[in-house]
Formats: sequence, structure tokens, C-alpha cells
Amino acid sequence: MSLRAFLLFFLFFGMTACSTDRKKEPGPAPETPAQTPFLESQPPSLPESQGFRGNPEKKKKLVGDIEAIRKSNLEGNRSTDIQTLITELYSLTQILGVTAYALDRDGLFASEIDTELHRLRTGDDQRKEEAGKIMNGMSGTYSMYALLAKMKFVGQADKQKEIQQIHDETIEALRPDAPAVEAAAAIAEACYALSSMIIRDIDTEKRYEKAFEQIDRQYRQGVRVAKKQEDLFINGMFRTFEVSQLWLLSIDPKAGDQIGELNNGVSLDSAEATNVGIQMGIAVKYLFLISYLIAQHTVNLTL
Repeated sequence: MSLRAFLLFFLFFGMTACSTDRKKEPGPAPETPAQTPFLESQPPSLPESQGFRGNPEKKKKLVGDIEAIRKSNLEGNRSTDIQTLITELYSLTQILGVTAYALDRDGLFASEIDTELHRLRTGDDQRKEEAGKIMNGMSGTYSMYALLAKMKFVGQADKQKEIQQIHDETIEALRPDAPAVEAAAAIAEACYALSSMIIRDIDTEKRYEKAFEQIDRQYRQGVRVAKKQEDLFINGMFRTFEVSQLWLLSIDPKAGDQIGELNNGVSLDSAEATNVGIQMGIAVKYLFLISYLIAQHTVNLTL
């Protein structure tokens, strides 16, 4: 089966996903994340858990998984720009899987999470070419955000319909003759749309409305100025990183310093990037790092 055929098979029969407007105009590359201007807002407090009962055994396993993923990421292959991107994508998919397991306290979605992580592993074994491995990692990341959205909006028909609609738009963008990088850009845009959908729902008190407006504005600007598909990929991943900052703050109001350090790291790494391939890896690297923090806090809070 060709890479394109595999991707379409995955998208049609795998998880739901989403997309956004994809207009492109010549211009400069999309902006890297801003220096957390929204940290001035007071994060919403978490509601008291009713009848909370921990699961020490599951918590111990997931804590071990988190550290194993982090260790694997640190030791991952970064011999080339492409290998760096593959390493970061695989780590990101796995850490999002940990968050999904932690949130799935009743095990209703355990088999679906298992399936997606198994798909990542088997896809890596089956695909020898770098392009195939990149798409395997991108598909894994996509599936986890889609699964997290599906879990978040259980029983909400209107939201499930919206997720499906976004998924259908993504499928439409993945025509059979499209280059792999175009498919990756569409999936990156989908990740931003799905993560925004989740975090907006978490922010029930609307404390981050201005932050969302700013991130959305940067997203649309990135789409307008993108000169190539790689720019759309970078824009989608960086905006997902910014939205994830709000996610982290919602569960750890004291995470401002950590977020500031990550943003400083983005600025320093981006300033030294000599090509778009390196910048793609940087975008995924920092999305992984903040997702790693989210996974840690989620496991501690839910289990």
C-alpha cells in the first residue's frame, strides 16, 4: 500500500479529526509563539472532585510511562532534521496517549487508546522510508487529539458533529495526488482546531477569551503569509503549543515560570534555525515538552 493510500485508509477508518481555512498568500514565515502575554490572567480554578477515588496502580504505571517516554525522547535519533522531526512526533503521540489514559478513569476508551498507540508502533516497523515514518507520527498525533476531543465531548451530539465536520474537511484536503508535506500541514491545522476546541470548553469562566483571540489572530496571520506547506505545518504546531499553555495553566496556575522558560527556548532555538526543516522539528519539540508537563499534572490530579 502506498503512503498516500495508507494515510487515507487511516483517516477514513481511524479516529475523527478536524481542519480549518487553508488560504495561502506569499509573505514571511509564520511567527513563533509570543512571550506568554496572557499570563497576566488569573487561571480558572479546578472544581472540587466529587467522590474522588484514586487508582494507585494505574498512576504508578502512567508515571513510569511518562518517564520512559521522556528518556526515549532525550536519547532519540537526531542525526538529521528529518530524524529529529520523527523522534519528536513519536514522543508527542505517546505522551498525549498518557494524558488520554489518565482522563479515561473508567476505561471506556482504553481499547481505542491502545489501538492508536499500537498503530504507531506497527506503522514504524512497517515503514522504512523517512516520509512514511513522518506521516506515521503525524497520524498518531492527529489521532490522539481527535480521541481527546471525542472523550471530552461524550454525550454532546452537537460537539461530536463538529468534530466529524472538521474531520471531513481534513479528508477533503488529503487528495490522493497531494504531497506528503501537504497532508502533514492539513493534519497540523487539525491538531490546532481540535486542541482549541478542548481548551475553550475547559475555560468555562471565559478567563482566557483575550488569549484565544490573540492566538487565533496569529493563526490566521500565519495562514495568510505562508509561502509553502511547511509554513502551515509550523503555524499549526506553534499555535497548538500556545493553546496548550492555557491547558497547563488551567491545571497548574503556578506553571507560568515553566511556560516562560519554554517560550524562551523556542525563541533561542528558532533564532539559530537555518532552514524550515529545523523549524518544523522545533515546533514539535516544544509541543511535546508542554504536553509532557500536562501529562504529569493530569496523572497526579486524576489518579
